Amino acid sequence: MSEQILIVDDEKEIADLIEVYLKNDGYTVYKFYNGLDALECIETQKMDLAILDVMLPDIDGFRICQKIREQYYYPIIMLTAKVEDTDKIMGLTIGADDYITKPFNPLEVVARVKTQLRRYVRYNNAANTKEKDTPIAEHDVRGLIINKNTHKCTLYGKEVTLTPIEFSILWYLCENRGKVIPSEELFENVWGEQYLDNNNTVMAHIGRLREKLNEPAKKPKFIKTVWEWDIPLKNKRNSQRDDYRLLKNKLLIRTFGMLFFAFAFLAALYSLFLRGHIANAFVGFLDNFVYHDYDRALNVYSMYIRNYMSLFFIVLSLILFAIILRFYLNEFSKYFKEINRGIDALIEENIGDIVLSSELTVTEKKINHIKHTLEQRKLATELAEQRKNDLVVYLAHDLKTPLTSVIGYLTLLRDENQISEELREKYLSISLEKAEYLEDLINEFFEITRFNLSNITLEYSMVNLTRMLEQLTYEFKPMFLEKNLKCELEIVPDTMIKCDVNKMQRVFDNLLRNAVNYSFADSTIRIVSTQNEGNLNIKFTNFGNTIPQEKLERIFEQFYRLDTARSSRSGGAGLGLAIAKEIVELHGGSITAKSENDIIEFEVTIPLL
Repeated sequence: MSEQILIVDDEKEIADLIEVYLKNDGYTVYKFYNGLDALECIETQKMDLAILDVMLPDIDGFRICQKIREQYYYPIIMLTAKVEDTDKIMGLTIGADDYITKPFNPLEVVARVKTQLRRYVRYNNAANTKEKDTPIAEHDVRGLIINKNTHKCTLYGKEVTLTPIEFSILWYLCENRGKVIPSEELFENVWGEQYLDNNNTVMAHIGRLREKLNEPAKKPKFIKTVWEWDIPLKNKRNSQRDDYRLLKNKLLIRTFGMLFFAFAFLAALYSLFLRGHIANAFVGFLDNFVYHDYDRALNVYSMYIRNYMSLFFIVLSLILFAIILRFYLNEFSKYFKEINRGIDALIEENIGDIVLSSELTVTEKKINHIKHTLEQRKLATELAEQRKNDLVVYLAHDLKTPLTSVIGYLTLLRDENQISEELREKYLSISLEKAEYLEDLINEFFEITRFNLSNITLEYSMVNLTRMLEQLTYEFKPMFLEKNLKCELEIVPDTMIKCDVNKMQRVFDNLLRNAVNYSFADSTIRIVSTQNEGNLNIKFTNFGNTIPQEKLERIFEQFYRLDTARSSRSGGAGLGLAIAKEIVELHGGSITAKSENDIIEFEVTIPLL
């Protein structure tokens, strides 16, 4: 019996090309254009090898690879345009045996298939006897290995001693790796008790686990904590009043204490003066050590001290109060020092929350709110940067995919001497189609690099919107025919608007192109315009798969695309809707998207100037 090979690639032409070459070598091929159908086939058919594309429309190739490795040991070849070392390492780590990047020579694919099958038959045949229903007893997470049967955990080959609770926590986290596990869920699954609104127990065990795993405090590798910070910047007035009252009361008490000490000291000193104790001591000092004449000493005291007694006490009081004020300012300034340390902690990106004195509770909350806000903004910036980096990867994929088809089918035409005219014509047509698509992608790439959303300038002129949309739908007729679509226009005749003609045409072009790409075949696209309260509303409605809410909220983000597989059938690099939104808003309008019950609707609102 010939070996059975699974091919999963959302690019139909590439999957068909590999199928032709493998069948020519006598292999039985099971071909699928999406991951879910492939997974169903895996459960019912015995396979000898799998060729998986990474970027698929429903479930990525890495996930399919993991699913296969839960039950089977046959070779897996990852076939993708992603060329980064991290992607290759990830694919090989989760169980892939080989990695081929696009574009490729189909003969190379066949050669690698033969090599992997030869090794599999020779060395790994016994692995096929593994029971399908055997539960997973061991997890290997980047060098951290935890085995449920032996109840042992090792980190980079070194055993880690865990308590039963710690083991259960780590096992549950490994079973659900990649997901955010709320402390409530973790507590109820590990302890088997109802969560009582207190995660101190959970966090204490997590802290001990991190210590045993030698986790760095700043960037942990295995166990990461996701904080949901929900402290408002402006606290309630009563809470604010209570917190600041503590500070004011403390300062007031200390102020009264220092003043009381000052007055008590001055009162005691004045009493000593009134009773003559200080006068006698001063006169005695002058008599014994200076003048040796009591009368002269008394005259000096009367002339220079007694006659200026009031002035003396004023100066003494000022000196005393200056000293007290110094101590008071030192006491007060320590709170500023604490706040400065808190601000320094923001700059240093300290991992923990900032802790201040109990008198500064309000300030502490505000600083921590700023800290978490900065962290969120940093994360958003990193995500935006990641999207830009993803753009390069996705463009590489989009460029390499049609290039692979062109190279593959031209190679087939060159190497196959005995080929029918019908197949020759088919292969040439596919090559030409993919070459043309490649040209479109290159043009789009240059458009992306040239277009700067922040520097759009508008050149207003009056335009007949009705004629603009009629002309646009006429230009889209070839695209309508490909999917047997109908387009219905319900536009108010001779609707005139003041706008930038070229840029507004681009908005409608993007929206109509989006409607075509995501419409069901044999369905209808409707474009309807209405006027109300000085605004013009244009709705683009089509029938297609309902867009999930989480994707709908991001649909106008730069570089965001609905099709995670980056299939050429839907095209685009994720700037069309972002550009459309920017242009509409520059015109003083708005654009929204809705999707439910397999109906997708975009609405553009433009003021009638």
